[in-house]
Amino acid sequence: MEYRKEIDGLRAVAVLPVILSHAGISWFSGGYVGVDIFFVISGYLITSIILEERKRNTFSIINFYERRARRILPALNVVLIFTTIAAYIFMPAISLKEYSQSLVSVTTFSSNVFFYMTSGYFSQISAEKPLLHTWSLAVEEQYYLFFPIMIVLIGLLGEKWLVSSVLLMAALSLIFAQVLLSRNAVDANYYLIFSRAWELFFGSIIAFISVRKLSAVRWKMELLSILGISMIAYSVVSFDSETPFPSFYTLVPVLGTCLIIVFSDSKSFIGRILSRNVLVFVGLISYSLYLWHQPLFAFLRGKSIGEPSTYLFTVAIAGTFILAFLTWKYIEKPFRDKVKFTRALIFQSSVASIAIFFSVCLAGHFYKGFASRFDMPSYTDSIKFSPKREECHTTGENYLRPSEACKYFGDNITWASFGDSHTVEPAYALAKRLESKNEGLVHLSFSGCAPAFLFEVKVPGCTKWIKESLSYLENAKSVQNVLMGFRYSSFLYGDHVNYFPSLPDINPEYQFANLSRPLNAAEARELWWTSLEAIILKLIAAGKNVYILYPIPELPVNIHKAITPFSVLGKTTMLDLDRSISAQYYFRRNEFIIKKLDSLPYSENLHAIKPFEILCDEKYCPAVKGGTALYFDDDHLSVAGSMLLIRSINFEK
Repeated sequence: MEYRKEIDGLRAVAVLPVILSHAGISWFSGGYVGVDIFFVISGYLITSIILEERKRNTFSIINFYERRARRILPALNVVLIFTTIAAYIFMPAISLKEYSQSLVSVTTFSSNVFFYMTSGYFSQISAEKPLLHTWSLAVEEQYYLFFPIMIVLIGLLGEKWLVSSVLLMAALSLIFAQVLLSRNAVDANYYLIFSRAWELFFGSIIAFISVRKLSAVRWKMELLSILGISMIAYSVVSFDSETPFPSFYTLVPVLGTCLIIVFSDSKSFIGRILSRNVLVFVGLISYSLYLWHQPLFAFLRGKSIGEPSTYLFTVAIAGTFILAFLTWKYIEKPFRDKVKFTRALIFQSSVASIAIFFSVCLAGHFYKGFASRFDMPSYTDSIKFSPKREECHTTGENYLRPSEACKYFGDNITWASFGDSHTVEPAYALAKRLESKNEGLVHLSFSGCAPAFLFEVKVPGCTKWIKESLSYLENAKSVQNVLMGFRYSSFLYGDHVNYFPSLPDINPEYQFANLSRPLNAAEARELWWTSLEAIILKLIAAGKNVYILYPIPELPVNIHKAITPFSVLGKTTMLDLDRSISAQYYFRRNEFIIKKLDSLPYSENLHAIKPFEILCDEKYCPAVKGGTALYFDDDHLSVAGSMLLIRSINFEK
């Protein structure tokens, strides 16, 4: 196949936005589309090579897999070796255990499936997962596994069947992506090959088409290639984390890439730009750039409180380029030499590397992240969530109905807990306290759910669950008392971790559904509050005693990171565990909701529970108190923390 410099330049256009987007540069909010550009390029190049070899009758499945192994495995193995060493040195045990599991999936090219299956509520923060980016490699490898075999089998029916078959499968894959979106299967849609294959198929389709026929008129070539780069640029700067993806929106960068591949060449304006030496060079090392950037960024974030500074990201990006160049020069290029590295050696080393990494993975998993690397304090054992959480906490459209909700521990159900996940541990602690009187509670909690009584939210099932739960409580005669709480400021302003010590100020409107008109931030927050207030008043009107849980202080980092030494080489922790969050930060963060909660008509039927007054002193809130960890992540109280909170409350008044 004839070498095209402009395609290496296009690789640079793909990888640079990915890196800058992952570094948190807001101008590149849609930089993730670089992965989609890579998919199209891969589909085009692989199909072109297969078709050319088929014409010459030299195509071989074994040769194909050998080329893929030479291209992908040597650099990947080097990155995995150094990343694993770094993980052992820096990661807390719980993170290293999850890393070990992800390493298995990478070596078996199934990491897209792994990250889909572990992308739930309590998975490690995505940006801190060193191997998260390998999901796209897994998608490509799965494509490479079946595509050449498919070409051979369909080719037996005749060449005319190839294009129509690929077109059909591309259409089905794109439709499947839209179906998954309509069912709110966001993670499955993002990670799995069934909803991604169409992007590679598009690359294959343009390889089937005769480029010469399409590119006969020069001015059309110029115009269409400019349109292509414009579509990519628009995607990079206009798309963001809220853009449904992959979906019909993804057609913008995918078709833009197709236009560039088909209509640009060494003579066209866009082709000449993409053929510039600097872009070609970046394109040549783009694979290694992609491999290295995520581990460096992940460890940087994992060892920072809040989002790392621009300076640190600049250093990390520079390090990425240095490591990528060295990997390309001393690993990628030499391993393409078929004399020095024979086919047998490539396949043998591939099998050996998989076996070695698999052994490391198993050790990391079964030894629970090698917790003995660190001299951990005794209170580590108190970092636990409720044993009722998995059974009783619900989520999704197929949620646990209020009538089927858990009831524990006493037989006389006089209490209920009602809210999001931040009521789960306090509910358990309360139930333990009630147990001695043979009283119990009905557990009503929904993951990430807002008090969506007077509005609808995008979280699947939440609005319906809120209304059903409220109706259930109003009619539950035995339930006299309701413990109620939400993670208020997270919905109203955004999650705090990536902004600390600054405060997020995100308009919560994007979380609402079916609004009759756009809302500014103040209007959205007032609507949210009006709905919460209405729920409280309806419960009081139904004769319930309502106990409102005020905001729980939030740590700037996960408790496991907070208590773990910076590395195995020292004992100093990242966070002062006695002064983890200042009172000033707490009250600034929760100013809106505290003012609103303070305005409620407290009486014998309405009571306030204020975690700050119980868990904190006048100036600071701790992560650890009295030899007990108060949290099990950065914002949920542990069972022990909840016990401390509930024991301090007088429920008899």
